[in-house]
Amino acid sequence: MSYIVAGRLALHGELPDGWVELEGGRVANSATGQPPRPPDLRHDGIIAPGFCDLQVNGAAGHEVTDGPEALDAIDRLLLSRGVTSYLPTLVSLDCATAERAMDELAERMADPASPVAGVHLEGPFLSPAHAGMHRRDRLRSPDGGIPAYFGAPAVRLVTLAPELPGAFELIAELCARGVAVALGHSGASAAQAERAVEAGARLVTHVFNAMGPLHHRAPGLAGLALTEDRLAVGVIADGVHLDPLVLGLIRRAAGSRTFLTTDSTPAAGAPPGRYSMAGVAIEANEDGSARTADGRLAGSVITLDQAVRGWAAMTEATLAEAIAAASEIPTAAVGLPGVPAPGSPADLVLLDETGEVERVMHGGHWLE
Repeated sequence: MSYIVAGRLALHGELPDGWVELEGGRVANSATGQPPRPPDLRHDGIIAPGFCDLQVNGAAGHEVTDGPEALDAIDRLLLSRGVTSYLPTLVSLDCATAERAMDELAERMADPASPVAGVHLEGPFLSPAHAGMHRRDRLRSPDGGIPAYFGAPAVRLVTLAPELPGAFELIAELCARGVAVALGHSGASAAQAERAVEAGARLVTHVFNAMGPLHHRAPGLAGLALTEDRLAVGVIADGVHLDPLVLGLIRRAAGSRTFLTTDSTPAAGAPPGRYSMAGVAIEANEDGSARTADGRLAGSVITLDQAVRGWAAMTEATLAEAIAAASEIPTAAVGLPGVPAPGSPADLVLLDETGEVERVMHGGHWLE
């Protein structure tokens, strides 16, 4: 028996009237206009694809490396915020911890009740000059050897600095395996970044943050991110990592290539206070920032639904465009289904007119 939801569909940055038909935990059909029969549910607000966060270091007081119970808590929080798929992000870990976490996350991926959709490796192949909160003693170059866990089938996305020795060869190897590559934590020149794109890199991790500055005679990675049509550009729209004026610049330059991410810490969805992430002590502050003891930004304290509302509030983006930046654009960038097309997972988010989450469907089941 099929189930039809009707209302305004968030689709390709627009909000047309439409409907989605669901059957057996998957989308059977969808279209704009009137449904083929009276719907089982008519929603007065917005029907959106499930959100997808490509960079989750932790949430709900836990890191993604803290084990199954921690992952249960993170899954619950993110699902309640409309995130029906996310990439747990391993942050320049020691090999033993990374291998253990990779095994746990592979099991989580196989669980249809979990929104875990793969693993994001952010490091250790990052520039020490742009390490951010990453421990510099764990950073290295690809020409020094690739850890075995990089070959795990669960790996879906890798962030690296393209100026490091051996980076171009690693990019090509990862892309040949179907792993998406993002450029970040980097001081690369525009020419080096362009060469990485030629090798197969297709994303930029939290543009402007932990990378060389945009200079009018040395545009660097940030400049290429704003102008290279092959790159999907990640943005943390929390009002802390980027000034609203810069957010507006990114929207105008990168447009529909922009995707929202959180780079969330254990402090996301948790009270202000002290937490640990990848062996580094961080403080979640009342001003909405998470910082190391010496004041460096250390990820965010937001969830992706907050980023959607922030992107719409701090730029000229419509709510429909912000929803696309949290669903269709990131999923496409890493090869996940992101629109309600026949055969895709039945992952939907019902929003009100302001973008607040009212109800979430994951795998064809409404979450209560």
